Amino acid sequence: MNHTPPQLFNALIVYAAKGCCLASRCRNNFIPFPPPKSGDCCIFKVIESGEGTLVLLFYKAFKKLVKLDGRTLAVFAVFFFLLSPLIIRLLEPDKFTSYFKSFWWVVVTATTVGYGDYFPVTAPGMLFGIIVIMGGLFLIGAIVGKTTESFVNWKKQKEAGRMPYKGEDHYVVIGWSDNKIRDAVEEMLLADPHRDVVLIAKLEKAPFVHERVHFIQGDATDYATLDQANACGCKAVIIFSPDGVDSSALADGQTLLIATTLESYAEKQGRDIYTIAEILKENHRHSFRHAKVDELILSQQSISHLIAASTVNLGSSRLFMNLLSKDRGDELYTIAKRKEWRTYNDAYEWLKERGALLIADHEDTGIIRRLNEEIPASARLFIIADTETYRLLNSPAAAGGGKTT
Repeated sequence: MNHTPPQLFNALIVYAAKGCCLASRCRNNFIPFPPPKSGDCCIFKVIESGEGTLVLLFYKAFKKLVKLDGRTLAVFAVFFFLLSPLIIRLLEPDKFTSYFKSFWWVVVTATTVGYGDYFPVTAPGMLFGIIVIMGGLFLIGAIVGKTTESFVNWKKQKEAGRMPYKGEDHYVVIGWSDNKIRDAVEEMLLADPHRDVVLIAKLEKAPFVHERVHFIQGDATDYATLDQANACGCKAVIIFSPDGVDSSALADGQTLLIATTLESYAEKQGRDIYTIAEILKENHRHSFRHAKVDELILSQQSISHLIAASTVNLGSSRLFMNLLSKDRGDELYTIAKRKEWRTYNDAYEWLKERGALLIADHEDTGIIRRLNEEIPASARLFIIADTETYRLLNSPAAAGGGKTT
């Protein structure tokens, strides 16, 4: 029996509507389009008999689309949106007179927006419109699903500490405690707003959520963990003494093991890693002599010394806290040697005119009594200044030698 294209299209629409109703279990109560005429019964029967098969076909096609990797899905989407305008122009050249109009119609149809400014008027064009609608729904649904899945997986991997850090010139913090190390990390983020902090700890998930904190789950004595933290590209590594260890000798022993691992790791990579380590006992200092630790901080004895000093010199603890905290008064900074500074006195006078105070070269605080000595090339000068003064000291005006006001 012969069937004209409009009758075939009408039968397809009826089938599509019935297929949707079948999925919602209300097919028998919902027939939005008139059934085909008696002359088209054979067509309708063929379509109706295969409605479950076609629904299953769409379902399987969608599952396959979702399972595609992101690159393949992107290529498929590009071909779909670039070739579909060409096909609709071939089917209806009088209606779609330019590629841009065809592309516009494909986009609004595939996204089910349907402005109605352009639409096919022939049966082949309408049939292709159905394909664009269904293809767009599947394709966009798959892309949204894949994007959501990727973001969720990325977030889970980041929280679990399984994603490597790709940046450089960051700080690496080894260890974790909810009080001491959390406060230290917060202070670092406040003091240096341009650098990230990579935290290495044996925890199930990130203990500190911040856009500039990257968590790495693992053992700091493992080279693979140091690779994930990009320890060779960092500005400094800070090793905190482990919490929950009763013996100070055992705690400092664990710190020494990490420091030794860092030394061998740096030698293997041919890099120099600046290392700061917290230890509990001063008589363990000699054990770190061969580990090439740049700075050792005596946490327990430092507190004892601070308490003793504030007892003898009343109010001195507030002075130390002002210097150590970035949200109180003047702060402690390092500054590079300038070419016009020959002696410490040159640096002292230059800084004094600009509101800063030179106090030390490395750990040597006695330079104030040796102002006429030449500044060595390896000098690391420490100054006391407020945030604005320090910013101006590093401004182009200061670099040009002009006086900062």
